[in-house]
Amino acid sequence: MAFDGVTLYHLKEEFQSLLVGGRIRKIYQPEADEIRLLVNVGRENYNLLLSANASNPRAYITQKLKENPHSPPSFCMILRKYIMNGTITDFSQHQTDRVLEISIASKNEFNEPVTRKLLVEIMGRNSNIILIDETKIILDSMKKVGTTSSRYRQILPGRDYIYPPENNRIGFFDLSDETYEQLLAEYKDQTVERTLVQGLLGISPTVSREIGFRAGIDPKLIINELSKKQIQYLYQSFSEVISEIKETAFPNIIYLGRDMLDFATMDLHHMRQDHRIEAFPAVSNMLEEYYFRRDKMLRFKTHGANLRQQLETLLKKNKKKLKNLHQDVETSHKNEKNKLLGDLITANIYAIVKGMESVTLMNYFDPDCGTIEVPLKVNRTPAQNAQAYYKKYNKGKTALVHLDEHIRETEDKIYYLESLLNGLEQSTELAELDEIRHEYLHSEFNKKVLTKEDRKKQTPSKPHHFISSEGFHIFVGKNNYQNDTISTKMGVAEDCWLHVKHTPGSHVLIVANGRFITEATLLEAGILAAWYSKARNSSNVPVDYLEYKYLKKPNKAKPGMVTFTTHNTMYVTPSKEKVENIEVFVEKE
Repeated sequence: MAFDGVTLYHLKEEFQSLLVGGRIRKIYQPEADEIRLLVNVGRENYNLLLSANASNPRAYITQKLKENPHSPPSFCMILRKYIMNGTITDFSQHQTDRVLEISIASKNEFNEPVTRKLLVEIMGRNSNIILIDETKIILDSMKKVGTTSSRYRQILPGRDYIYPPENNRIGFFDLSDETYEQLLAEYKDQTVERTLVQGLLGISPTVSREIGFRAGIDPKLIINELSKKQIQYLYQSFSEVISEIKETAFPNIIYLGRDMLDFATMDLHHMRQDHRIEAFPAVSNMLEEYYFRRDKMLRFKTHGANLRQQLETLLKKNKKKLKNLHQDVETSHKNEKNKLLGDLITANIYAIVKGMESVTLMNYFDPDCGTIEVPLKVNRTPAQNAQAYYKKYNKGKTALVHLDEHIRETEDKIYYLESLLNGLEQSTELAELDEIRHEYLHSEFNKKVLTKEDRKKQTPSKPHHFISSEGFHIFVGKNNYQNDTISTKMGVAEDCWLHVKHTPGSHVLIVANGRFITEATLLEAGILAAWYSKARNSSNVPVDYLEYKYLKKPNKAKPGMVTFTTHNTMYVTPSKEKVENIEVFVEKE
């Protein structure tokens, strides 16, 4: 559910109950497109965050405070001049659109009481925060909009403020029997969803789908295709939803499995069956949690993008090197022919004279005793030609020994790089990304000089922690440092350790705690091992499992590298559904 007119209506009601009568004691601008008002109401202080960010425009009461710049931007200074120490007298919403109006009583330069308005337009890339006076003259705005950007509506100091165009849409509180019929007639060739979104001010596609769902109508149906009963059901459903919006707010975040999907301030019936709903006591609490998690995910992706690119480049380089090495091996295997030609020249040395360019000889090593043409150097004797072929043969034989060694080294490098990339895939916290970066900087692949900051020891992060269906604790490493901890410090002899066979992935530990580990728990741990590995999209994935006492960490081995003996192998097919059915351990605060 987008930050639509319904969300803003509930937010406005919340602000009205908490902040009206409060004084604006401080004004900050921590970001270029974000301001924060410290509002004092009685003995309580509230931090009202207002953002015109193009990707995440929003407004709510926040508990998480950002650091402020040393010198305030010009817009912040203008706000301090006009509304600092002012009293909030009202919160209102323009029609049912995404425009929040904050009325602030203060005094002008002549010490006369005036009421100014701070307008927050929550409209995607066109979002803005605008300060106007009592006559609707713009005093200043966060973003300036000139004639080059908009002919209809300029947002510049000294200009008259004009509300965003409504495009003949009706406020969702103003729809009557008559306007409903007009709406259907105007959008008769459009779908139900499109009609509600384009015809009503502040209705998002999520709400329009909810209205269609409650009416038992597919929102993709064309208005002209609806029967009279369906048209009646649609209006009744709309009236029911609007009545709920007026009566109460139900702030919640919606999850699909464990992935955060959206938020809403009403009960969405069409989301109940396949989604998990997390309710919140207030709209501001819900919005802050949603945007905090969303910002965290975006920062996480940005933070890891550069490291991912470096690792993928190195992986590509080493894979190309391995391919070339295998080609060299094939070439070396053809080297047996050089020995054959040397042997044939030696056997027929009496029949060859210096100066011949080639000679056709019988191949004694061929069961059919066929002939073979042997190229010769004209300036060499027969013995010298034979020695030249033997020299090529010995050189290729020596190269083959070294090639096998280079292939093993390159395969080890590829496995290690893939384990780092797998760690990036499994990481969920910035601290875990920092661990992978730290490991990379201390590996053989980093050619840069380490700074003092790079040499600092990383604070250990925590692995995934699950509870099996039979109550066993299962730990799953997200990166090589966590894998090392699981494989060298967390287990005892009776515990069970798992890892996908011959594939980079997480180390998994089942804590026995004096109990016999059952087949069901072992299978669940195997599914986790396969899912948190490079083979997550494969079927019949081989997973090795063994008692912890058979696990060993070789000296000077890379992080996450272990050896083991006396193991068994199971085959599992991982899926997101199976993993989500395994309980996640939640620490009690």
